[in-house]
Formats: sequence, C-alpha cells, structure tokens
Amino acid sequence: MRVMGDIMKKHIKAAIAVVFTVMTCIFGGMSAFAMGLGTAVWSIEIEYGNAPEGTAFVDLLFPKKTDDKYYPDPTTNENDEKYSVCRNVYADYIGRGNSDPIALDDSCGLAVYDDGYTSCMLKRYFVKYNHAEKDKCSLEFGVPSNVQNQEVFEYYGRFKVAYCNEKGEVLGVTEPVKVKHVSTTCLYKVKASGNKAEYTVDRDGSVFIQLFVMALIFGVPVVIALVIGLIIYLCTRKKNGKQSVKR
Repeated sequence: MRVMGDIMKKHIKAAIAVVFTVMTCIFGGMSAFAMGLGTAVWSIEIEYGNAPEGTAFVDLLFPKKTDDKYYPDPTTNENDEKYSVCRNVYADYIGRGNSDPIALDDSCGLAVYDDGYTSCMLKRYFVKYNHAEKDKCSLEFGVPSNVQNQEVFEYYGRFKVAYCNEKGEVLGVTEPVKVKHVSTTCLYKVKASGNKAEYTVDRDGSVFIQLFVMALIFGVPVVIALVIGLIIYLCTRKKNGKQSVKR
C-alpha cells in the first residue's frame, strides 16, 4: 500500500513538472512576441528598388492638411520636439556618414515639392534622422517620442515615396497609396519599386496573448486535474489487478 502511494506521488510530481516546463516555454515565447515592436514604433522603414539613376535616399510624402498637427512650430522652445525638422541624411554607403551627412536646406527640391503631398522629413517635426542604405531608408523619430508609426499613417490615410539625389532634388515620385485602418497596435513598413509603392503591417501580438492567457488560466487546471485523475485510475487499476492475481 505504501509502495503504491509512493509510485502515485512520483507520477503526480512528474506530471506537474512537465506541465510547469511547458508553461514556462509558452510564457517565455509569448513575452518575446509581445515585445516584438519595441522602439520600432518610433521609426518608419522604407525599402526601395528600381529607383531612378542617382537616387541617394528616399522620403515619404503625406497629404497636406489644414492645421496639420504634425507641422513644426519654430516659435516653441528649441528643445521642444516640435521645434525643428529633419535636415540630415546619413548615407555611409556613398561616403556621406556622420562626419559629412547630406544636408538639406529650404531651397532644395524636396523642401519645395508640393503636388498636394509634401515631405515628411522637411514639413513635419517628428522625424529627426534619415539613415540611408543602398536599398533602404529608416526615418528615425526621437526616442522616446510623442508620435508613433501607426498614428502617423492612419492620421494621413495616404502616402507617396519620393526618390531624391544627394542635393535633395526629387528624381521621381510613386503613385499614392491608401492606408487601411488597423484595429490593433501595429507597425507600418513601406516598400517602393519604380512608380509603385505598398505597405506591410507588423501586428502587436498583445491582444492574441491576452486571449491565450485566459485560455491557459482556465484550461491548465483542468488538464492537471485530468492527468492526476488518470494517474490515480491507472494506479488503482494496477493495484486491483495484483490483488486479483493473489486470490
């Protein structure tokens, strides 16, 4: 009887250990998934190809709005996020890195471009740096910033991509792209090729995680109870079988 009880305890402990290990792996994976967006919410990534010859970097163009809440305000304190715009493009791949970035002024083609859409870098305040690579640019906000990737795209609802040379002249512009509202937290990423552009959405997994956690909270105790019940049943059956043999 005592031996059977020890065996039962051993099996129950093993079952609980297995469940605990599985739960640890699941929650570890969920935590990584939930934190996936991170500081990327304070940036906009633009991949591009099939660009006009001489393209050094790209910028986004957003529709002009009356009383646009993202227009810069040079009357504020110079330490205020709204005080200035992004004038520097850091393009190491063409030798225009930290020591000699591409510097844009108010007379360059990008600054004066206006077809109903205007520059994100030079006409809005939230971009602080443009880090350019051969086929990708990253518009970096302040970290932290009061502005996030998703709210920008959904505020304007449309965008274009402008291809620019080292002097800030606009070499070409894509057709406009309409942005669809996403009900959950997400990250918009842009891709451009020639005169076409599109976007992809990286979703935050927090909503799905909350639902999954609720399922675990109610489901795991049931699973543990079933496992323990099965172990007790098997041990009792084995014990009864031995007693029948003795008789």
